[in-house]
Amino acid sequence: MKLKSLLLATGLGMLIVSVNTYCTKINPTDIGTDILPVVDNVHTFDTVLRVYADNYLFNDSSIVNYRQDHALGMIADDPQFGKTEGQIYLSVVPSASARNPFTSIDSIVGVDSVILGLAYSGIYGDSNAVQKINVYEISDTTFKDSIGYIVQHPGFNTLPGELGSAVVNFTTLKDPKTIIVKKDTTVIKNQMRIPLDPALGLRFAAYDTNTVYVSTNRDSAFHKVFNGLALKVDEGGSTLKDALAYFNLNNEHSKLTFYFRVKKNGVVDTVSTDFDLYITSAYTAYSANIIKRTPAYGYAGLSLSTGVIDADKIYIQSSPGSYALLRVPGLSGLDNRLIHRAEISFQPLDLPGYDIYTVPNLLFADLSDSSNNRFITIKDDFVYSFTNYTYDSKTFGGYLKDNRYFVNVTRYVQSLVTNQNKNYTFRVYAPKTAVANYSYPKESGMPVADKASGFSINSKIANGRVVVGGGSHTEKPMVLRIIYSKI
Repeated sequence: MKLKSLLLATGLGMLIVSVNTYCTKINPTDIGTDILPVVDNVHTFDTVLRVYADNYLFNDSSIVNYRQDHALGMIADDPQFGKTEGQIYLSVVPSASARNPFTSIDSIVGVDSVILGLAYSGIYGDSNAVQKINVYEISDTTFKDSIGYIVQHPGFNTLPGELGSAVVNFTTLKDPKTIIVKKDTTVIKNQMRIPLDPALGLRFAAYDTNTVYVSTNRDSAFHKVFNGLALKVDEGGSTLKDALAYFNLNNEHSKLTFYFRVKKNGVVDTVSTDFDLYITSAYTAYSANIIKRTPAYGYAGLSLSTGVIDADKIYIQSSPGSYALLRVPGLSGLDNRLIHRAEISFQPLDLPGYDIYTVPNLLFADLSDSSNNRFITIKDDFVYSFTNYTYDSKTFGGYLKDNRYFVNVTRYVQSLVTNQNKNYTFRVYAPKTAVANYSYPKESGMPVADKASGFSINSKIANGRVVVGGGSHTEKPMVLRIIYSKI
């Protein structure tokens, strides 16, 4: 969905809403992080403004580059959000350069085993999941060197039939595994191991040494004869499909290993050789992590272009996921006052599935600038560090505190009521990365400018989801709370 269409829908929605403002006693636990003056209704007051929350699917352009954790597995039936599947695609090249990794095809007696290992780095969902992982050969020539494909990219074509498979108990992924080659014993932790057809080893060994293994462009030459590996869940062969496992391809334990026997001077010896991820630079590699979502239940009502207007339930799923646009008409025309605290406040709803599928690490909020067809960060409250490419999430909010989310918009509201600035629509979502989009340095007084710098919000893709009360929810409504003094 184009942003302009989204913003137009927001503007039309504002024409039909009404404003409700009312006062209530606010307890300290209802407020975020600041120490605040006592609300005595003489010098210090509190008020709560009605929020109108519209829910949309997000046209997500997130990528997972080769250095980041890749999701693999399936959540077949999240009772609030539906189905999620993670697939991994990668190409490999010989670890050792400038020589034939198999020594000589004439010296090989036989290939004992071929093992694809991936370095395990975490899980989302039920750790007791048991899923069958199939490995295929990529046939799609469009799979190539990349800084990372977007996670919603279509899957790449593969040849029929598997190269290998394994039924993986997710609980055991972190357990030590003992590997014995001849008299050498190695113990490896946090690795998934999938056996492939030993015939693949004979095929690799048979490639011409001069044109493939010791050529000037060895890696690209090898990629032309073997396009890569695809890992997918065998849905029918998996008994517990309620988790995603995460793997790091840029790790010494992520490799394709061949164990084979060679004859040298009449003596048979067992040796091994490794193939690693095809990395082409500090930023690019032949890899992809594709996430497929199939919305169901309440989440199925969301779309890219038509929002659920003033929804009572807001569905926020981490990338590739969804978002909410929050309209607060009551902020327009507020008289000048000293704002001690202003925050958007909302609560998770107690619905089936939370015991397995946890909330995102962080939610993020920014502003919808309809006039310029873009989103911008919340001026003053959002403090970005150009040194380490992050922000002060503890102060800004977006995390659960006492079973409540808050987003600190104190300085934004103060600027709005003092200068009668434009009352923007807020956006709340759980992105993998966000963009710091505002003037720099702030003291320059320049208007909001396109100084775009990406920073991480939720490091693991497709990790976390939450349903919160919208502005029209009868028991847990989303609100904007303000504590202030009159001027």
